[in-house]
Amino acid sequence: MAMVATAGLAAVAVPTAAHAAPPGATTEQALTETSTTVRNPDGTRAVTLHAGPVRLRQGTQWRPIDLTLVAGPDGVVRPTAVAHDLTLPPTGPVVRFAGGGSAALEWTTPLPAPRLAGHRATYPQALPGHDLVVAATSSGFLAALHRTDPAAAPVPPLTLRRDGQPAGAGESIAGESMVETESAVSRVVAAAPTGPAPVPFDTTVQTTVLRSDLSGDPDLRLGSYDGTAVARSLLTWDTASLAGQQVMSARLLVHQDWSASCRPRAWEVWTAPAAGPGTRWANQPVADRLWATSTDTRGHTACAGGWSGVDVSELVRGWAGAGAPTGTVQLRASDEHDPLAWKRFSSAESAHVPHLEVTLA
Repeated sequence: MAMVATAGLAAVAVPTAAHAAPPGATTEQALTETSTTVRNPDGTRAVTLHAGPVRLRQGTQWRPIDLTLVAGPDGVVRPTAVAHDLTLPPTGPVVRFAGGGSAALEWTTPLPAPRLAGHRATYPQALPGHDLVVAATSSGFLAALHRTDPAAAPVPPLTLRRDGQPAGAGESIAGESMVETESAVSRVVAAAPTGPAPVPFDTTVQTTVLRSDLSGDPDLRLGSYDGTAVARSLLTWDTASLAGQQVMSARLLVHQDWSASCRPRAWEVWTAPAAGPGTRWANQPVADRLWATSTDTRGHTACAGGWSGVDVSELVRGWAGAGAPTGTVQLRASDEHDPLAWKRFSSAESAHVPHLEVTLA
């Protein structure tokens, strides 16, 4: 059994002639935190580039990130496998970041026992007429208050504490507590601080969110929920491994979690300069070229959420030919003032990380 070692990649066993893979099988060549390379039986290589981490290192082994919430022997609820220490005690979620520091939901009364379902914990009637939902993310958590009784008081804003102190407006872990009028939800996100230009990276910019860094949010949004407020999303990949390679095909895959209806509404893939944690609507990079359009619409009552794929072969060939170390796309609705075009995709903080599937000769 030979070992393949590539700069920055884990060495992974590859069958030699004496231990050849069976006909039709694929051979895993290399793994990183955000990419997978596989040799196909026909000699081509399948490269998957994710918009965020999909695995973490434990000793000498890679382990898939798993956001599923489970109660441990001590009775404390935690996600199954993440880089940060997220716990859900009766006083509310607390995350201790791997790089130092912490964040916690500001909550003054004991919470009821949660109902666990995948990466979500629901605290029924945490406030009269409101359920509190906490969702594990790759670098922290999302907390949201959902109004369950139309006669209940309006949803109050949620706040965070960072390192035991109130988080200031505009901080990356907190920013504005957004009360979303289209869904009667108040939500706030705690996410690990990042550097000024992380790669890979994804975020949303929105006209109604002036100060907050939304890169820790498990949602990517596009379109308008009311015909006035507008959102767009930006995704940056590490494309250095594609430099000089012959790209046979490439697809962008995003998971649609929610759409305003099941009626097909077009959304677009543009290229743009790279974004970062400091990107907001007012300073967003200007998109420079439209590469693909899709009308695939999922995530409503009669059309379950699921993956949507868009052909971006020409775009990725351009990145590879230019030796681009990174590549950025902007996702936006074709009609940014049509409320039926409002969509939510999963971000890199979710269990459904956006990715590029690239076939190399």
